[in-house]
Parts: sequence; C-alpha cells; structure tokens
Amino acid sequence: MRTHRVVWLAGVVVLVLLVGAVTWRLTTRTTTFEDAVSRLPASTLRTTYTDWAQVRSQAGGEGLDPGSSERQVRGFLNRAYDRDLTSGSAISDSTSALSRLYGFSPLDAQWEALGQSREGQVDVVRVDDDVDLAGVERALRRLGYTPPAGGSGSGGTWAGGADLVARISPDLTPVQQNVVVLPDEKLVLMSDNAAYASAAADSATGDARSLSDVTGIDDLADAAATPVAATMWSSTFACEDLSMGSADEEDQRVGDDLVAKAGEISPLAGLVMAQQDDRTINVGLQFENDDQASENLQPRVDLASGDAPGQGGSFSDRFTITSGTAQDSTVLLQLRPKPGQSVLSDLSSGPVLFATC
Repeated sequence: MRTHRVVWLAGVVVLVLLVGAVTWRLTTRTTTFEDAVSRLPASTLRTTYTDWAQVRSQAGGEGLDPGSSERQVRGFLNRAYDRDLTSGSAISDSTSALSRLYGFSPLDAQWEALGQSREGQVDVVRVDDDVDLAGVERALRRLGYTPPAGGSGSGGTWAGGADLVARISPDLTPVQQNVVVLPDEKLVLMSDNAAYASAAADSATGDARSLSDVTGIDDLADAAATPVAATMWSSTFACEDLSMGSADEEDQRVGDDLVAKAGEISPLAGLVMAQQDDRTINVGLQFENDDQASENLQPRVDLASGDAPGQGGSFSDRFTITSGTAQDSTVLLQLRPKPGQSVLSDLSSGPVLFATC
C-alpha cells in the first residue's frame, strides 16, 4: 500500500511517495538515451546527449541530406540552436564538413552522446542504418588518417591528429582527431586522444564496463525519460561542476543565505537535466538514500523557485516548476521554460544554486 505526503507550495504539488516496494520502471523499456548511456565508458563524469532524429523533426531538418545547400543546413542548425536543442553537441558546428568529407553527420545520425571523464573524452554517434560505414572508412583513408592495424572493418582506431584535422577543414574540432568505426553497432566514435578512443570502443561494444553499469545511472536514465537533449552528471561530479564556488564572493554569500533559509540539504550523488519534446525539462537529483531524497525535496523546490545568484536574476524568470516528486533516492522536478528562455543550456554550466551540495 502507498502512503503519500503532499505539500502545496506556490502552486506546485510536492509529492513524497513513502512506499516499501515501488518500482519506478513500470514497464521494461530501452530508450535511445539509455542506449547512448550504455555506449559510454564507466569513467564518464559528464554526459551531453542530442537526439538528432528528434532535433531534425522539431527544427525542420528531416528533408536534408548531403546534397542540401549550406544555407539550408545552416538554417536548420540555427533553428535547432534557438530551440536549445544542440548546445551539448560536439559536432553540430561541423555538420557540413562531416557530411561532405566523412560521409556522416547530424543530418543522418540517430543520436550523439559526448562523454567526458578525467582520462579523456569521446563523442559517440549512432548513425542511421543506411549510412555506408565502409564508405566512411574509405573517406578516413583518403583524408590521411592512419588506419588501424586490423584495417577497415576491424573496429580499431583511425589515428589523425591536430595538424591533420586543421588541414582537412577549419570547421572541424579536436574531437575529430581520432575515429573508430563500429559497423555492427552502426556507431562512430571520435576523440582527441587515440588511446581513449580505443578504450571507449570496448565499452561501446560491451567488452568493457559502460556508464550504465555504474550505480545509480539507471535511475537517472529513468528520470530523463525520452529527451531531445540532456546533460547528466555521474556520482558527485555535479557538486564540482555546478558548484557555487565558481561564483563571486557576494553571490556566494547570497547563496549561503538562501540555502540556510531553505533548510538542511544533502550532497548530490548524481544529476540529470533532460529536455522533452514538449520543451519541459525533467531534473533528476539523486541522493545517497530514500530518506535524503524525501528530506531534500522541499528545500530543492524552494531553491529552484527563487533567486539565481551566480547566474543573475531568478529561476522563476526562466521557468515554472510544475511538479516535484521524491521517489526512492531521487528527487524529480519538472520545469516548464518561459518563452524565449534557453533553460537547459543555462543550467548545464555552473553555478546552479538548487544543485548545490
């Protein structure tokens, strides 16, 4: 039997589920976000995700292909950016160069996940089924990448470098320096570090632990639902990345006062912010246990409803909190951005008071 505690706060329903054996996953499902998370190394601390199929649908890019004009492609990317859908992409600005020179791009990708760790970063792109990955490898050879020891189709790393990428096109970025093509998985991995690209390929194919094997990540993926774009912080990294310590002294003082007024809070054990296809944003704040989640629900709602020291203005200028729920060890807030506000990209870089630890 479920026992509910409901608190009304400024028009927001704050709901705590006090249940003994409630499973958040009502049905077993695999979303594209969950698939993307399962392809990243277990060491990943910060993940940015872009569902390119949804982005093309929302921003008028469905009819584009490698033959489309630069103006058409740029128009699509501008519309996507204005909708706050592509700020986490590592390849958005390289779309035309990738399409023309490499044989794949956001125009024919299903999703992209950029995973960053202390050891390196890797950008994983799941391409459409009809993308010719053998042709991508031929393009890599033609562009001057050094082929892997096993040759094309082996899943090894095509090694390039900063000088090579700079010669190929000014629209490329360091992430294109080394490339791994995994034909069976329909994946292309890119990294500025050849060794990290090779190690990441083992996670992408299931030969090494992936991010989805890390404790708590499955709950964050559940909270994310089916996002068009998302940012996720593993373990306690959000405490570092979004810390109020990056604010100036006055903003830190204001933040301390607001936290003291809101009540006792606990450190985060994980965080996800995920924009859905209706522009609402799911924020999942993970804690060490169920009790901490219940205790943190109202203070976190209060902090997310007030001033935003370090960012300027107030959170209420940018979004409305439509609901807040504590379930198991996760607090889930649902945000509705105000018109013209780019909430996901704003909140994806610190300081963010309601994510304070």
